[in-house]
Amino acid sequence: MGISFKKIKDVMRLKNPLKGFSMDEIPFEIRYDSLTEQTTRVFDLPYRPVARPDFSELIRKSKEMNCPFCPESIEKVTPLYSEEIIQGGRIHVGGAVLFPNLLPLDRYAGVCIFGSDHFIALGDFTPDIMRDGFIAARTFVDIIARHDPDVHFFSINWNYMPPSGSSMIHPHLQVNCGQIPTYQSRLQMERSHDYFVRNGTTFWEAYVDAEKKSGERDLIEIGPTFWTMSFAPQGALPDIWCIFRKCRSLVEWKDEEQDAFLQGLGASLRYFDQEGLYSFNVSIFSGRENDHYRVNARITPRLLLREIGNSDQTYYQVLHREPSSIRPPESVREKVLAVFKKSLFC
Repeated sequence: MGISFKKIKDVMRLKNPLKGFSMDEIPFEIRYDSLTEQTTRVFDLPYRPVARPDFSELIRKSKEMNCPFCPESIEKVTPLYSEEIIQGGRIHVGGAVLFPNLLPLDRYAGVCIFGSDHFIALGDFTPDIMRDGFIAARTFVDIIARHDPDVHFFSINWNYMPPSGSSMIHPHLQVNCGQIPTYQSRLQMERSHDYFVRNGTTFWEAYVDAEKKSGERDLIEIGPTFWTMSFAPQGALPDIWCIFRKCRSLVEWKDEEQDAFLQGLGASLRYFDQEGLYSFNVSIFSGRENDHYRVNARITPRLLLREIGNSDQTYYQVLHREPSSIRPPESVREKVLAVFKKSLFC
């Protein structure tokens, strides 16, 4: 059984006031994620992001709240790990500092601050700026993996600016390590195992080959990473998927893989910035080393849909757990690819 890009096309019929109340058909698609079989509703709407706000007042207010992530506060107000786990209680890598997250998202939950700047504009994130933070996150994963053999799932995550759900302006990552996977991690791991058992090969290599053959969404290969637009987007606008072709776990993430990821991540953020977006989520998914599984990452833009400030998450996403995208990934592929090529080869 090969890779499937399954989608069902349908239409909604109505008397359209924009067309003199004549009968009209508005098309949509229901797409099935090739790995998890989760469904996504895909539309094609003439949407333009609302105007990017002036961040100066938001930045000023967030500084006045005595940001705990700024250099003058971080050593005074952020928590410490026990000496048994991390000597000195925190991980320091260059300008990055990792410490416990007060929100107990998992058995071992860390927050990693990178850089002393309270605010970094979306288009200004470079691999060099981000590198220390991701090295600190890798170090934390490695320490926890050796410390607690019952931990089987790891993730590195990033919420940027309020529409993403972030409560802090200062750039930071969140690293979670635990025994019980999140819903998405569990689905990935189970379906990846099932595919391996049925086909005797990994889903991941088959998927890369299928996307290359299709030529509709694939973007580029950077070292050991493969980049593509997601066939079944997870957000209101198409998201970008990175697959680490040989890496089975964050525990065995190498410098080459990390640096390739940061190049692609930087290009992704420059594309979002070009489109007038200013917020995003990133998640890197991983388990322990399994031959059937590969580390992978999703980079999803977040947005306010209208000037009134409404979220891009509704009952459909929150309660039905059904993503919906207002734009097909194929429609933006060429623009994303152009930014990647310019970023990597200029």
